[in-house]
Amino acid sequence: MGIPRVMVIALDGATLDLIEPWAAAGHLPTLKQLIDHGAVARLESTQPPITGAAWTSFQTGVQPGRHGIFDWLSRKDGSYQLAPISSQSIKREVLWEYLSRYGKRVGVMGVPVSYPARPVNGFLLTDLLTPEGANYAFPPKLKDEIEQKIGPYPVMPEHWRGRYAAQQWLKNLKDSLSRRVEIALYLMRKKPWDFFMVHVMETDSVQHQMWHLLDHIKRPRYHGGDYQGNPILEIYQLADRAIGQIRETLDDDTTLFVISDHGFGPLFYNIYLNCWLYEHGYLALKKNVTTLLKRLAWRAGLTPENLYVLAERLRLLDVGARLRHGNLHDLLGHIFLSTQNIDWPRTRAYSHGNVGQIYLNLKGREPHGCVAPEEAPALIAELIAELKKFTNPYTGSPIFERIYRKEEIYWGEAISRAPEILLVPADSIMAVGTTEFLSNTAISLTYAGSGWHRLEGIFIAYGPQILPGRKRKLQIIDLFPILTTALGVPPPLDIDGRVPDDLLRDHKPSSRSTGAPLPSAKAGEGPGVKTTDEKWEKEIRERLKGLGYV
Repeated sequence: MGIPRVMVIALDGATLDLIEPWAAAGHLPTLKQLIDHGAVARLESTQPPITGAAWTSFQTGVQPGRHGIFDWLSRKDGSYQLAPISSQSIKREVLWEYLSRYGKRVGVMGVPVSYPARPVNGFLLTDLLTPEGANYAFPPKLKDEIEQKIGPYPVMPEHWRGRYAAQQWLKNLKDSLSRRVEIALYLMRKKPWDFFMVHVMETDSVQHQMWHLLDHIKRPRYHGGDYQGNPILEIYQLADRAIGQIRETLDDDTTLFVISDHGFGPLFYNIYLNCWLYEHGYLALKKNVTTLLKRLAWRAGLTPENLYVLAERLRLLDVGARLRHGNLHDLLGHIFLSTQNIDWPRTRAYSHGNVGQIYLNLKGREPHGCVAPEEAPALIAELIAELKKFTNPYTGSPIFERIYRKEEIYWGEAISRAPEILLVPADSIMAVGTTEFLSNTAISLTYAGSGWHRLEGIFIAYGPQILPGRKRKLQIIDLFPILTTALGVPPPLDIDGRVPDDLLRDHKPSSRSTGAPLPSAKAGEGPGVKTTDEKWEKEIRERLKGLGYV
């Protein structure tokens, strides 16, 4: 065998729950061949299974308690304000930097949390965190080459624009996926590489908005548009053809991996943790006139959630998506009840994020913390006991599948930034703890999508180094050492991931390396973006909201 190479195709949000039956039915012929003749396993995501945290764990080989990224947004130091994460939030050396240090030539396309680009031995195209008009390429001159030869690179899929624009939205998703693959094939043929990775976001986007066309269960407050056919299958089939095109270009020394950061399933309900915390006396509101008026309007149903449903019916979502401005978040905060109206010195607990995180308002950590560290254990126990009583009024079932203290699932140097309590909602429920009080009830019917993340993604591998067959479940942190080992590079000692003994031929579990970090590995400044401006923060926050993430 010659010099080993590795090709990684990341299908964001892809699930074996769809791939395996569709492959067996002949709808996904390339993936069927890879499954039948390669290795396949379920791939457990981070907890929570959110894209930003999961792909950071993939890039670093460590769990969130060590890299410090728990969601798409992070609280700014000394403030209750949130800012989007970026590649500068990652303090550790990432996979492509590590491979670069060992002399491997790398090519990376669109992996989340890669903007701004950190230098590598090769080339890199950044992700959906890239602001409009910014250079998405390293080296910078590569952008002009791509646009002259192929056309503009789609850093992100299009925002959902409501039921009336669904047909055009789906067409645009297919076009952006096709353009992404066309650019990947061009770079694979024209540039030298030992490791190449291309990330596909469209699989995630279509599942968020179109899952109801799989289960055929009506969502009373959500309508994804009239569509003949199965749009999720169509996107998967387009991805399957892309995998086949890429596979045709690979030589016999290249090992192919197809992975995802999490799985997917149906969504029926949203829960609003800040509403629950307010109703149970853990979160307090200011007593001024502005807050009183906003609270009265909120109680009367004047909420962003209801406004969204009305705007969708009036065909205004399409207009809003085309405006592409970054001030909507601030505008909502001025009009509706929001964290601007929280009385922080009297608030003991609050939620930031959309996957079930609760933070205590700790003295010495938060700007106006009122909970002494010695009081925290009792308050956490009290909150957990109360949250266990929270049931779904629509079904009578418990809201949460599991409730964790942070020490039960996280460890490491960044655990102080982790939420004190992590709630894992039951399937079909999405927790929301954003900076607006989106609803005036603690739970409501889903209104902006019909699908949401599940914990288990996909792992499929095929090539000269792969021992075929069904494997035990892997962790997303295992991919860093698996990929480095497949390239003949010993993985670092200080990561959490491990290579299973039954996956790679001639694998020696003891072959690990410490290695000195690249200078660029210090580019990150820790969780919370400090080197970007307010305009970028607003633009990316609205983009994440438009994609259904915050």
